[in-house]
Amino acid sequence: MPPVGVTEFPFAAVRGMDDAKRAILCALANRRIRTVLIRGGPGTAKTALARAAGPLSGGSVVNIPPGASEDMIFGGIDAEATMREGRPVPQAGLLSRADGRALCIDDANLMDRRVLASILDCVARGKVSLEREGASAEYPCGSLLIATVNPCDSDLSPHLLDRFDLCAYSGWGPGEEDRMEIAKRGALHRDDPAALAELFAAEQAGVGERLEASRRILPLTVMSDGLMEVAAELSAKVSADGFRGDIAMVNASLAIAALNGRDEVLRKDVEEAARICLAHRRGYAPEPPAQQRDEQGREEDREEDREDEGDRGGRDDDGGDGGGEPERPPGSGPEGGRDDMEDIARAMEDMVFEIGEQFRVVDYLGGGPRKASKASGGKGRRDMAESSDAVGRYARSRIPDGRARDIAFDATIRAAAPHQRRRGRAGMAVSVEKSDLREKVREKRRGCTILFLVDASGSLGVRRRMAAVKGAVLSMLRDSYVKRDRVGLMAFRRDSAELVLPPTRSVEYGYRMMGELPTGGKTPLGAALVRASEYMTSYSRSHPGEACCAVLITDGRANVPLKDGADANEEAVRLAGSISVPGLRWVVVDAGAGRMRFDNAERLAMELEGAYFRLEDLNADRLAESVRSAIM
Repeated sequence: MPPVGVTEFPFAAVRGMDDAKRAILCALANRRIRTVLIRGGPGTAKTALARAAGPLSGGSVVNIPPGASEDMIFGGIDAEATMREGRPVPQAGLLSRADGRALCIDDANLMDRRVLASILDCVARGKVSLEREGASAEYPCGSLLIATVNPCDSDLSPHLLDRFDLCAYSGWGPGEEDRMEIAKRGALHRDDPAALAELFAAEQAGVGERLEASRRILPLTVMSDGLMEVAAELSAKVSADGFRGDIAMVNASLAIAALNGRDEVLRKDVEEAARICLAHRRGYAPEPPAQQRDEQGREEDREEDREDEGDRGGRDDDGGDGGGEPERPPGSGPEGGRDDMEDIARAMEDMVFEIGEQFRVVDYLGGGPRKASKASGGKGRRDMAESSDAVGRYARSRIPDGRARDIAFDATIRAAAPHQRRRGRAGMAVSVEKSDLREKVREKRRGCTILFLVDASGSLGVRRRMAAVKGAVLSMLRDSYVKRDRVGLMAFRRDSAELVLPPTRSVEYGYRMMGELPTGGKTPLGAALVRASEYMTSYSRSHPGEACCAVLITDGRANVPLKDGADANEEAVRLAGSISVPGLRWVVVDAGAGRMRFDNAERLAMELEGAYFRLEDLNADRLAESVRSAIM
């Protein structure tokens, strides 16, 4: 049996994870930093590191499980004391018990968003205001909140991410030697925690002494106006909304300087702070350096010219296809070689391009880095919805409207407790009347169906660009699979849109169909919008209560109108403005290339009242790289 009092993994014994350690030490050194988030995949020691902060904060860690009720977290009515005294007596919750100690929420992404937002608000204000069934109380909450998130399961909304002062990523790709050492330390902690603690006692003591010294230095530490300007400039470069990022940068820079034994902030302190303050607040990737941008622009311009030539060919009077008729080699006669060239043209028309790089996508359903909208709309997260039956998580209680279907005994007893002195119990421990009855409100995760509407026409026929589009779609399919969404795939080219994959939770077929999806031909964008809206209208009617979303991936350029003689692009924009499917939200991903961008896709997003992304904005793995680029 492990010795009593030696349970947590020592902070100094956690190998690697430098950014996460830096974030926790900054928060422990500077009390103005109240919240820290550690993001990473399963098994990367997020929880071990978060709980190891307890001894450094002066006590054990108070853990809040994701399924904890509001009464358990914020406090409620003490039923026993209430029955004894005949009046509502408040009872403190976990937040009050965590005053002056570290507070840990493991898998915060699985917690109810509303409850998590309230916890963050209490920690930021340093107090808990309790209002429960006639009882009012206020408790101090001077805690450091350390939360963990596994983005492979689901992620937090941009708003909740911004509420965390610091954020670090735990994935660091250990080598073979690191893995062996981690396994040895884990085995030793399991078998003899005291021996591991003794092995790292000197390093652990050094961390504690460093913290104590930094707390003495911090009140004397100064940061120049010039470095504050650098911090503000970095926040602006990553398009961080609001000013929480700027404030966090200043507080973290002061803490890093104090931890290094200095009373003056240096530029390198600001650069270190940027890594843990701005990555989770990033809006979009900054522009590449001028030289690199010019080189990329020239290459993309050449590709864009080839695309434009294909589009012009698709609008010729002879009704030729998007790529036009292939040019005959010099010297060939009007008949000689024509059949061979036509065969080549048909083969090139249905080319299947390779699949480009896949990546971790941003929360494209939760709002994009750029929003083109005529009216405000819901965020559309995979939220919890109130259950209409007795299935789901017990979230709260309420007074029933009529007969109570699912009685909440705890809430019922609390409601009856203040009246026990004046009620005749008749031998019962608790006298309950009809007015005391409360019923459970249960929540379950609301389903979400996503239809990917992919432009497979010749306007996206450039090999490199179409490969990138396929890689992005497959990445989004993988993200939807992780979140247990229903996923469908519709492709449009030539003169119609085809439903390649009906909505399903099994995306293996979607992977295969996306890999085999041919490209080429004209761009029937208007027909695709009509087909998708009709299909999703029918689908939403047969699946009431399910959130529906259509993700349109296109460069926005059309050349096949529904009405003869109409301008295909303007017709598509008008159709987008007239589409009205109740409950259907749109996301438009602009797959256009080159410096000469058209605003067709953004106009479509505006008319559809949907979120607007550029293809490159979907890659969430560029977060740290973007911050480093801004620092250089």
